[in-house]
Amino acid sequence: GSQVDLGCSAEGRPPPLLSWFRGPQVLREEPGVASLPLRLEQVSPEDSGTYTCVAENRHGRHNRSLELHVA
Repeated sequence: GSQVDLGCSAEGRPPPLLSWFRGPQVLREEPGVASLPLRLEQVSPEDSGTYTCVAENRHGRHNRSLELHVA
């Protein structure tokens, strides 16, 4: 039932598109921002899974994933 805040930031030229995914599902995305927080309200076991932040521009794509376990 707690809140979880996940952070994601990237820099690039041109500024990247930042996106949050849970599996294949896009949760949030914003072009040209330096950071893109993801807030999960009142998490439950159903919120467990792999969350991935992707930064992408015409020069490439980088991502980082984390595994969230909610008991």
